[in-house]
Amino acid sequence: MADRVYGVLLVSFSKHSHQKSFVPAFVDHPRIRIVGVADDADIDPYLKPLNRTWAEQLGVPYLEGIEAAVRRDEVDVVSIGHEIERRAEIARLAARAGKHLWIDKYIGGNMRECRDVVDAVEGSSVTSILPSYVYNDFVNQSKRMIDAGILGDLTAMHVDILFGKGIPRPITSAQRKPGFLPPGRWKFPDIKRELLTVGAYAVALVQQCFDPIVEVYGQGGAHFFPEHAAHGADDFGTLTLVDRSGRVATMSAGRNGIASHGAGGPNLAYLFGSKGTGRIDGKRPGIDTHLRNRIVDGDYSVDEDDPMQWHSGPPTLLTSTGTEFTRAALDDLVHALDTGATPRFTVRDARDHMEVLLAGYESIVRNRPVRLPLCGGEAA
Repeated sequence: MADRVYGVLLVSFSKHSHQKSFVPAFVDHPRIRIVGVADDADIDPYLKPLNRTWAEQLGVPYLEGIEAAVRRDEVDVVSIGHEIERRAEIARLAARAGKHLWIDKYIGGNMRECRDVVDAVEGSSVTSILPSYVYNDFVNQSKRMIDAGILGDLTAMHVDILFGKGIPRPITSAQRKPGFLPPGRWKFPDIKRELLTVGAYAVALVQQCFDPIVEVYGQGGAHFFPEHAAHGADDFGTLTLVDRSGRVATMSAGRNGIASHGAGGPNLAYLFGSKGTGRIDGKRPGIDTHLRNRIVDGDYSVDEDDPMQWHSGPPTLLTSTGTEFTRAALDDLVHALDTGATPRFTVRDARDHMEVLLAGYESIVRNRPVRLPLCGGEAA
């Protein structure tokens, strides 16, 4: 078993996913082999040629029809990179077929979908992993500081995670949609909702350090980008989280504009304990660099196929010295498949994680704290 190579099926290269970012790690890992790219026929027009191009580049077949593709004998793991709205259906389908799951960031668009995925996975006894959250150096450093005991008992946290992408511009009243879009609408042709997209990392860090979250208070709607204002969707937001022990964590997340930070945007955690405080910089070495010529003379042209810089990444002056999180997650998955162990972040963790984010959006819309677990019509 120790030398078994696991076949991975890549389901979709949606621009709302990180599928293409996973490919280098899949290709380089000695225990992983990409066996195909798959999608359904009823997909966005841009997506089918993109999927085919990736299949050609990887030298694997493009399979139209996800249900048949996941049942193929050579498929051991299904890597789901579709839109959020389609992930739950694909995850349930793969789990019922006995295939293990590698899922990009979210398992569903609402709590009903998330619960259904957990039931399907745990009922099928397959292994699941969401690689994006807990394998990075930012989380590992924070956990090491807490576990070392030097802070005493952890009492509170603050987290700032911001991406230096996009060019903030004045927003006229004609460009601004009144109100704030409630949860449930995630797919847009031109934007991503940033409290969901970026805030997800901060929420995951808090969940790794705190007891289960029981109350969420969110604030949003202060727009810096006309693209987001036009939808009434968030490009920045804050959350206050209270755990079962009464500890409080605050966080800010979103995009703060190109060239605003030397390492592409701050990743900072402030840990407050009974014996001391700690500051973790996820973009270590912790150097803020502002070089006038690099900012004034920088090339700010934007790829027409990526107008909001979803995949191009922010410009950086520094290189992170942290470990490559995708490889660490793949090692964890392979170990779990070999031994039956549980990966660090599964669909059950993802269900609880999405519940916090949905509660944050509900709180912004209702302008009041929201208690967990969500029930009734809240973010159903």
